Order: sequence, then C-alpha cells, then structure tokens
Amino acid sequence: MDKLKTIVFLVLVGIFIYLRLGPILNQTVPYTYDQGRDFLKAQEMIKDKHLTFIGPTTGIQGVFHGAWWYYFLAPLYLIFNGWPQGYYLGLFFINLIVNLWFFRFLKRDYGFLTAIFFLGLVSVSEFFINTSFYASNNTLAPLFVLTLIFALYQYFDKKNPYYAFMIGLSLGFILETELAFGLFLIPAFVIVYLLFKKLKDFPYFLIGLIVPSIPRLLFEAKNNFLQTRSLITQLTSAKETHPLQFSAAVVERTRSFWQYWTGIFYHQELFISVAFLVFLVIAIFFIKKSSTTKKTLFAFLAILLVIVYAFSILYKNNFFWSYYLDGIQYIFLFLLVSGFHFLEKNKKTTWLPVGCLIIVIGINLFVFFKNATNKNKVPLLGLRADNQIINYLVDASKHQYFCLNIYTPPVIPYTYMYLLSYYADQGKIIYPKEDFVNNQCYFLIDQDEYQFRVDQWREKNIPAEAEKEKTIKFQNGSVIELWTKK
Repeated sequence: MDKLKTIVFLVLVGIFIYLRLGPILNQTVPYTYDQGRDFLKAQEMIKDKHLTFIGPTTGIQGVFHGAWWYYFLAPLYLIFNGWPQGYYLGLFFINLIVNLWFFRFLKRDYGFLTAIFFLGLVSVSEFFINTSFYASNNTLAPLFVLTLIFALYQYFDKKNPYYAFMIGLSLGFILETELAFGLFLIPAFVIVYLLFKKLKDFPYFLIGLIVPSIPRLLFEAKNNFLQTRSLITQLTSAKETHPLQFSAAVVERTRSFWQYWTGIFYHQELFISVAFLVFLVIAIFFIKKSSTTKKTLFAFLAILLVIVYAFSILYKNNFFWSYYLDGIQYIFLFLLVSGFHFLEKNKKTTWLPVGCLIIVIGINLFVFFKNATNKNKVPLLGLRADNQIINYLVDASKHQYFCLNIYTPPVIPYTYMYLLSYYADQGKIIYPKEDFVNNQCYFLIDQDEYQFRVDQWREKNIPAEAEKEKTIKFQNGSVIELWTKK
C-alpha cells in the first residue's frame, strides 16, 4: 500500500511539474507591459543598488502595491543573471515548494487521501497552473493564503501566540502583494476574528499584520502620507465608473464568486463544478464527527467567504477585475478538501470521496496524455514572440550601433527594453539609439486594434524625407520596418 501511495504521489507531482514547465521552456508564458516594467525594476535594484519602498501601480492613482514583489524578483535577476525565463522558473519553484509543503501539512493532519485530493485538483486547474508562472505581483497572494490557512489551523489547535503572529504576517503579505484582495480580506477577517472571540492574542496578530507594511509606512512617512490621502480621496469623494445598482452588483459578484469556485477545477467544467458543490454540501452534514480544530477552521473560513462576498457587493463600481481576489480560490479549495476529509473519515460514506479521488486522478492522467501527445506547433505568443523579434535585430545589427524606434499600444515598450538590455548585457547586441545611425533606422510596430494611434505615431516619429527599404512581418502581427534617409 505504501508503494502505491508513493507512485500516486510521484505521478501527480510529475503532472504538476510537466503542465507548468512546458510553457516556461517553450517561452509561451505571458510577457506584457507589466512584466517588462517589473523586470527592469529588478535589474535596476541589482545593477544600480537602488532600493525601493513601493511596488507596482494599482488602479488607484497615487496608490501602489507593496515593494515585496520587487524584492522577490531582484534575487531571481541575480540568480539567473537577468535571463527572462529565470523569473518564471523562480515563480514556478516557489509555487511547487509551497504546494508540496501544504500537501505535507494535509497528509499529517487530514490524511494521505485528503492530501492527494488537494494535489490532484491543484495540478490540473488552469488557475493554479497560471499562478505558477504568471509573473505578476498578485500571483504571490495565493501562496500566502495557504500560509494563512496553515497558521489558523495551528492557532486553533495549539493556542500558541506565535501562530497569531503568523496569521497577521500572512494577511499583511496578502495586502502587500495584491492591495485590493487585502482591502477586502483584512476587514472581513477582523470581523470573524472578533466573532470567534480570539482577542487574547490580538497584539501578536497586529504586529504580524504591520511587519510586511514597513516599507510602505516608510514611504508614507517620507512622502507626507501620499498613498493614504489618495486612498481616502478615492473611497470618500471619487465618482464611481458606471456605478451598479445593488441588484446588478449582486448578480455580477455572484458570477465572480462562481468563477472563483469553478476555477479550482480542470477547464472550469460546469458539470464537475456543480457535482463537487453538491459533494461539499453533503459533507457539511458529517462535520460533527470531526475534531474541534477542523470544525472551527471550516466554520471560520466559510463565514470569512460570506463576509468578503458581502463587502464585494458594497463595492458598486463595475471596475472589478477578477484578479482583485486572486487567492480566494485556495479558501474554496480548502473547504472542499475539508469536506472530503469529513466524508472519508465516516465509514458509511468512504465510497463517495474515494470515487471522487479516482475521478480526479483520472482527469490528471487524461490531461497529461492529452498534452504529451499534442503535436501542434508551439504558438508564437508571449515571451516567445518578443524574443523572436529581438533575435532578428540581434542578427541584423551584427553587433554594430543601430537605431530603433518602438511602438507598442501601452506606449512605453518595457517588454522590448528589457530584452534589449538583457542581450546587451550578454554582449550579443549594442543597445540601440533612437536617432538615425548611418541614415538608417528600424521601426518596430506592434499590432494595435486602433489603427489611428499607429498612424499618429508614424507621422510623429518617421521623418518625411525617409523611405522604407524593407518590411519584416511576424506571425503575431508585429512588423519591423527599415527606413533610410535620402
């Protein structure tokens, strides 16, 4: 039996790794304005030894995410010597480590079958796959949700104030890695915290909550509380963009929360999502026979979700992106995993969770063989597309000074700027100038659905006396044009 358990575990870990490493090695991972900007910031921190107390911008003017995302990227720049794929590999490894650590916790306190059920769902879920290599600050928040759940369990079980500190620390890092999630989650959490009358260790909780915000507090002290004032202004006097009626907000947020639930399953399959929701409802009726710690944690997280949902409805602005609450999927998943445990420990209902586990393992094998036998050509998108374009310039410039002007829809071409900087550091290219060199200049133009913006940029940047020598078109719609002044 132990040998079979080991085989199942290794198979699921192998599938977990395979489905995440493939896009990284094929370079089909997302590579946009945000990634280019953040990678350049990591480069600046290492090369120029420039520390920062704030992170990427949020949707609120004057308010930023925490600096910890940059402090996560900076060591990866150092380890991988700026290699673009290194950031994605670093994110993948930290996801693997944290998920395996949580698997170990579940195996110890909930049992092997429950832990395998967790791993089986995580390994093939598109949401959890994407968070393993989508290089953005909000993808760290889900990992801190796992540390939060672990700390809550330990605190309810051992009543050790250290875990109250760890709870606050986890929430603080959630706030700093995805500000919107933290603003919804922390007030809701404090309300549930008070409902459960865990006030004794509140000072430890508060200290943990403050520690991750120290860089932000230092920035605020230095800049006359810029972010605090901006946030208060936004919440008290800023007009909402297309404000929703209460009924419309209920419908939209309910749809969002349903998507969070379906996001934990392969391909967000409707039938599987509904079936496992029914499974969870059935499991609630068998919660009584579980330990006090597990019952308390289940109730705590379930009430927390209800309050976060209520807060989301009060936010009437229709500008509500799904990633605002990235990480809440792990709470949904843990409730389902707990339900699995309740049924699995009841002798009369063991057949139901075991059957579900067999289905989950079957889905894993299906997804693995589907991907392994896929003979389609690797698509030209994400990092792969931008790398191909820059590699053309590496070959065309022949390590000579050259001119390059770039148009991308976000205006600032951070993506290309980082790749050019990386290849320049590697000695493969000389970083280009924007002025014509030897009366010639390359113009790199990304595809834009609003052609008038491209036309305006051309008129502003391409001299009237210049003539186009040649055009190179790429599969993703981008073009490189070589223009010569006569």
